[in-house]
Amino acid sequence: MKLTTFFCFLLFLTTSVHAQEKDKYGRPPLVPGIAELKIGDQVPDILIDNIINNDKRSIRTSDYKDKLLVLDFWDIYCGTCIASMPKLDSLQKVFGDQIKLLSVTWQPEEMITKFFKTNRFLTEHKPPVNRASVVDDRALRTYFRYETNPHVVWIYKGKVVAITGGEYITAGNIQTLLHGKQVDWILKTERFDTTIPFVTVNPLWQEGADSPDFGYSVLAGQATSVPSLGGINYIQDKVHNQSRIAIYNQSIFDTYQMLLYNTKPDEITYSLHPARVALEVKNPSRYLYKEEYGEQTDWNKKNLLNYEMVKSGTVKQTEMSKLALEDLNTRLKINGRYEMRKVKCLVFVKTDKPIMDTLAVESGGKPIEGLVIMRLDMTHKYPPAINETGFDGGLRMEPDDGTIAGLRKEIQRHGLDLIEAEREIEVLVISDAK
Repeated sequence: MKLTTFFCFLLFLTTSVHAQEKDKYGRPPLVPGIAELKIGDQVPDILIDNIINNDKRSIRTSDYKDKLLVLDFWDIYCGTCIASMPKLDSLQKVFGDQIKLLSVTWQPEEMITKFFKTNRFLTEHKPPVNRASVVDDRALRTYFRYETNPHVVWIYKGKVVAITGGEYITAGNIQTLLHGKQVDWILKTERFDTTIPFVTVNPLWQEGADSPDFGYSVLAGQATSVPSLGGINYIQDKVHNQSRIAIYNQSIFDTYQMLLYNTKPDEITYSLHPARVALEVKNPSRYLYKEEYGEQTDWNKKNLLNYEMVKSGTVKQTEMSKLALEDLNTRLKINGRYEMRKVKCLVFVKTDKPIMDTLAVESGGKPIEGLVIMRLDMTHKYPPAINETGFDGGLRMEPDDGTIAGLRKEIQRHGLDLIEAEREIEVLVISDAK
């Protein structure tokens, strides 16, 4: 069974309805003559209902005709969206009734209510986070169409002034709008064709593309006209008999993380626990954003990269990823790789007792790997966890007190144990080239 910690995205398609004007999902405009609201448009008086964790169950856009209304579209599969929620709560308290930071999701109320009660990141945050959110949204995603989250719509004094990614929600940017200043933020691009190569070749070069030795790579900085698309875009161009991978607007660290993962995609992928990462470079601020580096939008301009590699013939994604790593190591003068290192770990081990109270995973049983990744590693509170039991089935887990001692007691009930020991584990290492 393969477990990964990457959050997946769902493409939600609504049922087609008969109307004179429809978008690609079959949705009609809610106000005659307005199929979609864009930057510069005046926002009509829209009823926003189905709001949870809020003092009002419904509001109207006209309630904020003299204020700032920020709509943050999200769903439970968007890790970045969830990670930003404590910041949104904090900013709402700072600015009070000058603004309304409202989360918006298409997912149903029952699912979202349960999510806010059970998500450990939000419930264990100090203070706990219980975001005001629109649920089961239909109207807002009709007016503000999007394909990827986070998707943030800024409405000031009744007009759409910006559509951005989540990194733009900062105190400084909010203050800029409240002071009535114009903004020149990089706007979020939704419609982008990832099948088109970075380089459009001229006829002379096109003749050379027929050679079995044909190939090239392109490395560029942040591209404002391109969305920050997660993952590696891998394409087999059968027309030109070429293979291509492309990465859009990613940090150096995230680029290496994705490429290294793709060199052996069939293995279990653990979360990037701090102890599973070693950034051994002179200037770490160049590789991965932290709040201490200042505004993320400024950091992005200086440090995000776009990368493309094209090779003649059919080259598997794993091999293309290895070639791209070699190329980027040379270009960036660094050395990114997996390396085995000794690290203090939490280790699930088998005892001399038989394994008890099992339950098939498909029936709701908890696999050990799930406990390793979701219960322990993702919290970053404990040493990295590994599974040495050899057991790949499921356990019927009873609730515990949420501590390591409580989890260990429950694991021991099943004939297993959880110990602390030094182990040699795989670490993602990026160092300056020698």
